[in-house]
Amino acid sequence: MMVNMSFAKKHAQGFTLIEILVVILVIAIAVGVVGFSFSSSNSHYSANAYAQRLAQRIEMARDRAIQSNSEWGMFVAKDNYRFAKFDQIYGQWFDYTTKPFKAEKTAYTLRFKVTVEEYPGQVDSGDIELPDLIFFSSGEVSPFELELKIDELPGATWKFASDGFSQVRAEKSKNSL
Repeated sequence: MMVNMSFAKKHAQGFTLIEILVVILVIAIAVGVVGFSFSSSNSHYSANAYAQRLAQRIEMARDRAIQSNSEWGMFVAKDNYRFAKFDQIYGQWFDYTTKPFKAEKTAYTLRFKVTVEEYPGQVDSGDIELPDLIFFSSGEVSPFELELKIDELPGATWKFASDGFSQVRAEKSKNSL
């Protein structure tokens, strides 16, 4: 009987430290991979939501131009944008920075590229800086195409466009700037 007891004690010692560390390492790698995939997909959802909100802001500027019977505009730079309202008394564009027209802050590096189509009656003014996009009180907008690219997210490019009458929507694009 004594021999069997010592044999059972020798083989019932448990796991070695190496085995435990290997299991912990495998679990850590699995959690990291799952966490990274959720983080990456969350970033794309967040970026898409940003693009959708920008399209809504553009449409709201068009609506405000109609409601207030005044011209609104959108200045687009390489890495930001701003909305403005034309003051007929002073003959100037004044930035409109209250919500919802204030550009939201983001952790991403944004790149904008705007192309405005020529249209009949287009004004070229050397006196004042004109916005890239103009929202007329009639409800029309200068025909344009705007691209938004997010540097940190490869392939994250959205396209906004209007022929002057159609509603602006954010469409995910595969083309880059």
